[in-house]
Amino acid sequence: MLSIDHPSLLPHLERLGYGLLPVFMTAEDRFALVIKATKEAILTARLNNEVKIYLLGDNIDQTSHIGFITAFFDDHDEPIVLKSPQFSGDELLRDLGKLFSQEEFNLYFFDEHDRELMGVRAHHPSAARFSLEFNLATFPEENLSRVGAIMKRLEHRFAIRDAHDDEKAFTINLGERLYPDDFMFVDGRDEAYRFNDADGSAAITSLERENPGPYQERDIAIMLSRVFDPKCIYLNPIRDDTGNELTDVLVVDNDFMIFVQAKDSPNTEAALRRTIERKRSAIRSHIEKAAKQLRGALTHAQHSRSVTIRSATGPTAIPLGNRQLFGIVVVREMFDDDYLACSGPVLKVVHALEVPSVLLDYSGLHILVQNIRSPAKLVRAFGNMLETAMDRGEFPKPVWYGPPGGTVEGDGTSKTG
Repeated sequence: MLSIDHPSLLPHLERLGYGLLPVFMTAEDRFALVIKATKEAILTARLNNEVKIYLLGDNIDQTSHIGFITAFFDDHDEPIVLKSPQFSGDELLRDLGKLFSQEEFNLYFFDEHDRELMGVRAHHPSAARFSLEFNLATFPEENLSRVGAIMKRLEHRFAIRDAHDDEKAFTINLGERLYPDDFMFVDGRDEAYRFNDADGSAAITSLERENPGPYQERDIAIMLSRVFDPKCIYLNPIRDDTGNELTDVLVVDNDFMIFVQAKDSPNTEAALRRTIERKRSAIRSHIEKAAKQLRGALTHAQHSRSVTIRSATGPTAIPLGNRQLFGIVVVREMFDDDYLACSGPVLKVVHALEVPSVLLDYSGLHILVQNIRSPAKLVRAFGNMLETAMDRGEFPKPVWYGPPGGTVEGDGTSKTG
């Protein structure tokens, strides 16, 4: 496994939200590729035994290219995608060009928590064609103020792709496995255990998930521990008066008492192959249920002015005091054109209780806590999302336009700083 053989690469991977990371393997004198993606994208790649790479030209300026789209086709019309805008002269672009010009390379898939979930020997039968097209392509000059606009153009360009674009896409075939696919990952890193866990279970994960809830809830607690003191985080806290779960994740610091309700779907072939309409219906149902649960938890805290949860040492009373109540609903995914329909149940909670609350998907939460490491700034970002939702009737999709990444070498040294 790459993470075992080259652990010094992990700090570089931690800085990547989602996307492509070329790794030059000094001993082999060739590039390998790390793809950091959602569990749904990784399982789709495993089931299809392929990944599609689109090198897209600009529909505004026909002489220029915008970047790469990495597509995982769980659905033909709306695949899971990673968007990688590129810039002329950037070292990442140069190394991706060299990488995809190879007929064979090792390919490793990591999730949001930098857990290595699949490794394969990849085969690129169209490497020569890629090299030719890439060497003729031109890209915009790097300008961080234009990254957002270029990203939107890349998204739009893929959205209006036609059959010719699909035919021109480069297929990366997944061949020999570098280690078995069907393994359980036991995370022994400190960050998987530092918060308050109601049952003290081990941090175990797998790519396929029949019962996704416990996995996702723990992962959300780990995410939030990037921002909040882990001692402030409670996973699956149990109400002392009823013996029922208070909320999926509770965060209590000096200023806030945050209730998180999370909903996920099984990560299985059957779930991934569902029609888009069935997925939409399931997401909306999950949001309705989560919003109802969130309303109950917030109402209890409002009326009691405290929460009392069970712990190994007995009941623990946590007074609300001057803390601001806050609610978060996290679901597996939301489709870009469905935010309006999905937002209604959470906004009803906001209006009914006058407690600020937000809705976002798992990827959106990851992007925010990846880039905002201050509790006050993160809650302020949530507040900005809510303000937008109150104005427009729908929550915005969190995005982050940071500087482009670089490439790393197999000994863990950075080539771009």
